Amino acid sequence: MILITGANGYVARYVIKALLARGGAKPAIRAIVRSQSQFEKIRRLDNGIEPIVGDVTNPASLDAAMQGVRTVIHLAAVNRDRGAVTMERVNAQGTINVVDAAKRAGVQHIITVVGLGADASRPYPLAHTQGVGVDYLTASGIPYTVLEASVIFGEGDEFINTLAGLARIPPFMIVPGDGKSKFQPIAVQDVAACVVRSLDNPQVVNARLQICGSEVITLEQIIDAVIAELGVKRVKLHMPVGLLRIAVGVMDKALPRPPVTPSLLAQLGVDNVATDNATEKVFGVQPIRLREGIGYVRAMTLGFLINRSLGRAEYR
Repeated sequence: MILITGANGYVARYVIKALLARGGAKPAIRAIVRSQSQFEKIRRLDNGIEPIVGDVTNPASLDAAMQGVRTVIHLAAVNRDRGAVTMERVNAQGTINVVDAAKRAGVQHIITVVGLGADASRPYPLAHTQGVGVDYLTASGIPYTVLEASVIFGEGDEFINTLAGLARIPPFMIVPGDGKSKFQPIAVQDVAACVVRSLDNPQVVNARLQICGSEVITLEQIIDAVIAELGVKRVKLHMPVGLLRIAVGVMDKALPRPPVTPSLLAQLGVDNVATDNATEKVFGVQPIRLREGIGYVRAMTLGFLINRSLGRAEYR
């Protein structure tokens, strides 16, 4: 039995699809969702997946979900604080809860995906809280595989879709800072493939592996790629991050789903590239290049971005 946390999330949707597409006998899959509506959504797929209502912040619900589970694919994470749902509670303590429940249930392998550079010593909330969780997992004694991904793109993503929505606003396109921060974007399908190929590969047990695309590209080049895909002309306006921080802070307080969060803005100024990329070398996955995989942004509209920011729509 494979248990997936955060089963209604972006990456999980692709991981489930990749699991179901594997050849041979299909594994039994149990999917943790946080609400009855999400439960019904997965149940209606009629694909043999067993949904169960639970929450990584609720240890009792995890004990029930772990029964009979051999492998946990831990994907529950958040990238901003909103009320009681905080990065500290979900990314850090939530991972601790998952590890403790897995140990009680005799789970034999935990696979998790975190952001590249997850580190408890870093000052960025997302990287710090994910780093706390990773440290607890790697010290737990349970066999683990930690996959550290750079920017993940694909239909339904937040980052590239947000840039596309902002690029729909003429005549300017804001570029945070000097736009020279380096990234190594990886397609969500490639992330899912690496997760699935971690299931039966002894080489990746008790290992932290970086999974990234094949090209290093700057933030400004990512923005250029989005603008080119949309077929629009925009005047790029470089704006100091300090000035943007004020506007982003206001949006974070005022909007249910702001297009840019303070934690994301903070990390846009930091290089996010692999020192040892395992995507092809270890997993045998030939990465999709960013410019070849963002055709989905053509469907993005300014109206959709506004509705999403107001909590009336989702990218997926």
